[in-house]
Amino acid sequence: MDLNRLAARRTAVLAVEVPGWSRTRCALEEHVRDRGWRLAGSPADADLLVVCGRPGARLTAAVDHVWSQLPGPRARAEVTTAADVPATLDRAAAELADGAAQRRDAADRPADPDPGTTATGDGDMGDMDDMDMDDHDMDDSGDMDMGDMDHGDMDHGDMDHGDMDHGDMDMPMPAGIGLAGGGDDDQLPDPDALDLDVLHVPLGPVLPHWPAGLLLHTTLQGELVVSARAEVLLPAEDAPPDAPVHGTPAGRWDAVATLLALAGWDDAATRAARVRDALLAGGQPPEAERLARRITRSRLLRWSLSGLGRLPEGDAHDRLRHWLEGTEQRRSTELTAVAELVTGLDLATARLVVASLDLDTADRVTVPAEAGS
Repeated sequence: MDLNRLAARRTAVLAVEVPGWSRTRCALEEHVRDRGWRLAGSPADADLLVVCGRPGARLTAAVDHVWSQLPGPRARAEVTTAADVPATLDRAAAELADGAAQRRDAADRPADPDPGTTATGDGDMGDMDDMDMDDHDMDDSGDMDMGDMDHGDMDHGDMDHGDMDHGDMDMPMPAGIGLAGGGDDDQLPDPDALDLDVLHVPLGPVLPHWPAGLLLHTTLQGELVVSARAEVLLPAEDAPPDAPVHGTPAGRWDAVATLLALAGWDDAATRAARVRDALLAGGQPPEAERLARRITRSRLLRWSLSGLGRLPEGDAHDRLRHWLEGTEQRRSTELTAVAELVTGLDLATARLVVASLDLDTADRVTVPAEAGS
């Protein structure tokens, strides 16, 4: 079997959600899972890039940049309704298996795509051309990968941290940030004497388990965020969005699935996504209550999320519990709070905090926010 047909059979899909098209993105995830395909964690891992919705100019530029990073064989598609997802994936699979089309695509690609530049000053990070997405790919932005650990066989409610073998858990932290200065090779430097590099690292807008269109401009000193600015890259003008998912029972389970995936609970995240899909289809999944109890009783998850992103209504674990209980109280100022909440955190923790906020970017309102120094 040639490489093109193998890619079509074991396709990894990088989903890009445009603000307002969460229902289409949910349908895409469901059909990807039903086909035995998988969702990609980064452009380098993807065979197929699917844009859910109609992006505006700046979001289109970001998608184009990410598309240039996909290795071949590759395919790209756009879908604007949940009903069109199956046909869109059929066409994309055929394109991946088309050897002649893939050879043409390879011939048309530049040998060395522009790697971008790392910002070193305090310039305007709003220009997409200034974003260094190559040096800080999505898989280097703090995504926590718990490897092949099957949480479905673990009773988290009875878990004792003392019995847990952390050596088998693959939890990579954000990519190493270089240090300026230091001592000789035989002696560790005094941490207080180090001059830490300052880097400007954009998170989003094309990032798995990330709010649609959110672009978070972060300034890092070492591995910590010392300042941030948040904005939303808007959809195309006059583009009719999907029926809303946020604020519905299905939307709450979508938020649960996202947070669990980032926390490394892949099995529970998949189960939560299935509950979401059943609710979107108008069903009443009987496993929802049992899964909610399992998640709520997990001491490990409580330990992982407690104290993160604290707001008047509670922290990240409190918000998760409210989603599961259906007692969520939505906030209208979440975007303005993002910058303050992520300041002082490493990138992995910052992503957990952002996921716990379940930001609704579909209102198409861009509200800049700055925090830190």
